Amino acid sequence: MDGASDFANGIVLLGVPAVVLVPLLVEGLKRLGMPSQWATPAAVVAGALIAALAEALAIWPEIAPGVRILLAAIVLGFGASGVYSQTRAYRRGQAADHGRD
Repeated sequence: MDGASDFANGIVLLGVPAVVLVPLLVEGLKRLGMPSQWATPAAVVAGALIAALAEALAIWPEIAPGVRILLAAIVLGFGASGVYSQTRAYRRGQAADHGRD
């Protein structure tokens, strides 16, 4: 992996990698009615928010319970709607594509 991939894969929020959370959030937003043309800006904002929460947890560990509740709401809520299985299949497809490079 290159340095950028190592960095992106290293962002973890309470054990959940950002590379899983960002597509999950964006797909969930699209299912809630967000137009597809907003997917890229939404991914950038979601990535920034997840990175900021990860940094905030390092500085203020006492916010962990609130962040844990937020993270559980996202993962469980969108997971129940089927978004997680689609995101997981998408990630597997990406991994297979990278293996061909």
